[in-house]
Amino acid sequence: MWPKLEREERLETWMDLYAQRLVRLAYTYVREWTKAEDRVQDAFIKAYERMDQFKDECDPFPWLARIVMNECRMAQRKGWREIVTALLPERVDMSSEDTFLVMDSNQKMYDHILKIPEIYRTPIILFYFEQLPLKQISEILGKSEGTVKSRLARGRNILRKVWEAENHELGTANQGC
Repeated sequence: MWPKLEREERLETWMDLYAQRLVRLAYTYVREWTKAEDRVQDAFIKAYERMDQFKDECDPFPWLARIVMNECRMAQRKGWREIVTALLPERVDMSSEDTFLVMDSNQKMYDHILKIPEIYRTPIILFYFEQLPLKQISEILGKSEGTVKSRLARGRNILRKVWEAENHELGTANQGC
């Protein structure tokens, strides 16, 4: 375990050397510079707290980058409800009945998205909710663009089947009344 002063000096050096690169990395996840800076700041706090887990013989950037990516993912998980809320239409443009129907439909779709496997869910969220281009999604996920396209297509198929099955069940239940 390092003495406090040495830990602080080491963290300060890491911040000087890697902060800009880490903010650019975080930006690819959060798409806002201020949020990216916040995630990097959170990551440096975690790095300071867990500095004993770092192996001295290694380059610290990959270790710090992993912490930043994890911080971004955690923040995204926390912020998904905010993203969905922002995507809902304004209430003033629709009647209360239409607003209810749209909100109900959006919530059901979002609930279905959250239930599909992560390998399909993440590309769908990044593509449709974050509106990121395929190239950037492939960089974030560390997969080829072809793999991202395949996962988007498979995810859409899963969602379509689930959606149709639910609507079919509701339709047949209503026919019996």
